[in-house]
Amino acid sequence: MSLADAVIERVRVERLDESVAGPWKSGDSRHAVVVEARGVSGVYAPVDELPAALVATQLGQSALRHPVTDHTGLVRGLLAQLGPHAAGLGQWAVGALDCAVWDLHGRLADLPVAALLTDRPAPRIQVYASWLSLDLSADSAAESVKATAGEGFAFTKWGLRGGAGTAEMALLAERAATWAGHSVAVDALGTWGHRQTVKIAPLLAPQTVRWVEDPLPHTDQAAYTRLRSRSEGLRVAFGERLYHVEGARALLEDCRPEAFTFDAVWCGGITEARGWLGAAHDARVPVHLHGRAFLPAVHLAAAFPDAAGAVEYQVVWEPRRQRALRGTLRPDGGHVVLPDRPGLGMEVRR
Repeated sequence: MSLADAVIERVRVERLDESVAGPWKSGDSRHAVVVEARGVSGVYAPVDELPAALVATQLGQSALRHPVTDHTGLVRGLLAQLGPHAAGLGQWAVGALDCAVWDLHGRLADLPVAALLTDRPAPRIQVYASWLSLDLSADSAAESVKATAGEGFAFTKWGLRGGAGTAEMALLAERAATWAGHSVAVDALGTWGHRQTVKIAPLLAPQTVRWVEDPLPHTDQAAYTRLRSRSEGLRVAFGERLYHVEGARALLEDCRPEAFTFDAVWCGGITEARGWLGAAHDARVPVHLHGRAFLPAVHLAAAFPDAAGAVEYQVVWEPRRQRALRGTLRPDGGHVVLPDRPGLGMEVRR
């Protein structure tokens, strides 16, 4: 029987085993989306409770009997079904289900997902390190930054929330770059706002800060166009707060960010991410995929190395996400090796 004839026979959501993963902490993702066909299971994990619940109560039923290999038809159908509710949680849930279907497709074809996306995936993928919870003003910050930067990552990224004085924030960014020995990325986590961003922009030298990610609380074309006109020379990055490729394309063309940092699951999954990568490639904007969806991001970067640069590795959060998984990825010398196992290359510990 041809793989093209395989259809989704069952969709379910599992709660990850705490006895295997260790005690849960607030914010941990605790579920797995599982898709079955021909006695084979495809899995995406970990997934947060709300998108997992939407898959369990609505999207999973709609996916039944759909061809496993028709990823575009499945995703577009689910997004159309959600209508105006697709943005945000709906798109996140569709993305998780889509990644599970890609894992199933790879297992049935006995190929890694990256090898389904291209004939010649890159065997090694460069990553950059982010540690957004580190307080750069803490006494131990210098040691932590130096140790992380010394592991060979492409570069590092550090959280710098708004609220402090402009000069103090610029000094912390400068110190981080000095400790790291290279220019650093800064993630404002949407907390700076327009006024503070305009004030701090002249204080952030390019040799110190390669970009400021999400300085504004909302990622919309009007706000970033206005910011660009008033903060000439400031390098910004954005992407994870966007939900529609059409809006992303317009924003990329008009605002020309230093980096496009969208999430491979939040955007609607691997299927949708291909279009987002294409939009960035057309606009000649570098892509550094968000680290929340690390494993799908690695497969996408391996399949499309001309469009995707170093993938974000969240040095504190990613190891926690991988506790309940077997066959996961850890960087070595600033790179990860593409899994050669079928699908996404992971198993849920049971």
